[in-house]
Amino acid sequence: MRLAVRPAERTRQLPPVRHRVPEFWSPERVEYVRRTAATGTPPYVLEREPSRTGRLLDRITFKGLRPDDVNAELSGGGDVDVGLELFGVRLEAPIYVGDMSYGALSGGPNVAVARAATEAGVLAGIGEGGLHPEVAKYRNIVVQWASARFGVDLDLLRAGVAVNLKIGQGAKPGIGGHLPGSKVTEVISKLRKIPVGSDAVSPAPHHDIYSIEDLAQRVKALRDLSGKPVLVKVAAVNKIMFVSVGVARSTAEGIIIDGAGAGTGAAPSVVRDHVGIPIEYAVPVSDRWLRDNGARDGFTVIGGGMIYSPSDVAKLIALGADAVNIGTAALLSFGCIMCHSCNTGGCPTYLTSLAMPVGRFDVDAGARALVRYLRGLRLGLGAILRSLGMSRISELRGRRDLLELHYADEDVADALGLELVEGGEIAWYQDYEPLIYRETYEEGSVHLTGMGGIIPGYTYPARRPLDLLRIEAAQVTHPPVDPYREDIDISVRTPWGVFDTPVVVPGLDPAAVAAAEALGAPVDGSRCRRPSSCLCGGECLRAAPGDDLEPRAGVVVVDERQGGSRWLEESLSALDRDANLMGLREDMVVAAVGRFNSGADVYKLAALGADLVEPVEAFELLERRIRGMGYAERRVRYENMIITLSEELRLLMGAGGLTSYYHMVGNRDLVRSLDGSVARSLGVRVAGT
Repeated sequence: MRLAVRPAERTRQLPPVRHRVPEFWSPERVEYVRRTAATGTPPYVLEREPSRTGRLLDRITFKGLRPDDVNAELSGGGDVDVGLELFGVRLEAPIYVGDMSYGALSGGPNVAVARAATEAGVLAGIGEGGLHPEVAKYRNIVVQWASARFGVDLDLLRAGVAVNLKIGQGAKPGIGGHLPGSKVTEVISKLRKIPVGSDAVSPAPHHDIYSIEDLAQRVKALRDLSGKPVLVKVAAVNKIMFVSVGVARSTAEGIIIDGAGAGTGAAPSVVRDHVGIPIEYAVPVSDRWLRDNGARDGFTVIGGGMIYSPSDVAKLIALGADAVNIGTAALLSFGCIMCHSCNTGGCPTYLTSLAMPVGRFDVDAGARALVRYLRGLRLGLGAILRSLGMSRISELRGRRDLLELHYADEDVADALGLELVEGGEIAWYQDYEPLIYRETYEEGSVHLTGMGGIIPGYTYPARRPLDLLRIEAAQVTHPPVDPYREDIDISVRTPWGVFDTPVVVPGLDPAAVAAAEALGAPVDGSRCRRPSSCLCGGECLRAAPGDDLEPRAGVVVVDERQGGSRWLEESLSALDRDANLMGLREDMVVAAVGRFNSGADVYKLAALGADLVEPVEAFELLERRIRGMGYAERRVRYENMIITLSEELRLLMGAGGLTSYYHMVGNRDLVRSLDGSVARSLGVRVAGT
């Protein structure tokens, strides 16, 4: 039975959340999706003018197209074909919805996605975690084979139109899926074949895929078992060009590249916010490398991550994609309010609440809304093609010559292969006080969050150049290391002893000093009681970051609290480089002291050349919060903070396949910058290169 698509159907929805610091999924963007889902027509197709901040997609325009003219084409006829043939299936639009698992979502939305995709003539991925019988009724689904094999059997592999071999995803590159035990209800237990209430944490690597050759064997096996084409899903990472060519060489029929900022049901916030690169950096370099290596013809590239409008779809295809992956926008059409509570099971819109046999989500209304939203994307895409004088969507693929880039720098333009018409900076700076999560000091555990859209310095303001650096993750060409199941050594050797963690604790409270000594962390300040625990256990030079900082043997503490003429990260990178050139690096211990607050800051500073990192801000925020508590209570919370920062560091190292802290100290190849001027000042490469 076909769903009736009414001219306008606006169900009552909760207002979207307005966050303290602006995020990509603003109420205005949420309203755009909601209006499209209510009417079947987008409010507009092209933006009035390019944005000076935010995504590259918002700074890219089509040459010669005037927004008013394109918007007028919305009522045009059916003289353009925005559909394509994919894996023997005729699609009405180049759209892939998903992958959202039954469990991450509450069940009803999964059924609505599958039904709407089949009705609208697009594809939908079912995600990790098994195939529910209600979802299996629909034809246009893509089933998933992920590292934990939750719920996988022959019936699953033989359903739908293709198999998606998931290596990674944009919200958590280099680590496995994570469904908290509180969301593993009876129906999820049966689907995933795990006990009720147990955490469903997927391994970071596939333990039978450690190379391109292994991947090729698995692709062939899945094709033989299912009789269907195989797609490989990866996160958009710093070296995505090698990953894309490797996937093509594996004989897979295509690749799904999931960009940074993509949504998720649950991910460590430190991974979601700092690992991987945006999709518009990843697609053009992948397309170019595939062409240069003779692997583009017959190979499908699907890209996604923060995609929601017809112009997003058109621009990503012009950058080199065949089709576009949409996830968060589909949930917005259902009523998502972007409260980032997906992992708790307490979703106020019942989209990501606990999966039950009967939920409170209206499947019929949701499916109709998503069909209208997809119809709006199709209409807007047709208007763009008509305005470009094209008759088929295939004519737009890889046409980077039709695009212009505004308010960026030459380095970024060169990485994307685009013409730069107006210069500017990618970096978006704004000062604010960061959040300190309750789990970090109450439980000693890494904070989990839901949904995406947060990329510091890009879709979310940065406070310093360090925030513009993106951390590498292992995908396909080498395996990640599972920090939950494998040892990752973060110990640091100094002339006066070995520390168990590179996290330096400021001696602002006797309880903090005792916590550091108990956990083998160095202490900075006059309250340090044992020389073997002190940051400056021997001779120590403490200096402000600046141009006059020179390498020397011994301990060099670069302390931004003393002022200075440069950003600390600039001075640190130059100091490490000069010490290596002078042959002094092995005799020098470098500590970075400043306004840092996460394991990601520790990782990035280590990559720039720090042996030890003192995240003063994290401990000062904690000290203010627990002031007035008893000594024992304060000590426990300081210990939890040290444990959490260390665990965040291990997560990030594992994501990149690193087992030893000394594999990363001074290794600037582990990070990429979203901004050209930041890249030059820190001595790193631009994302996409």
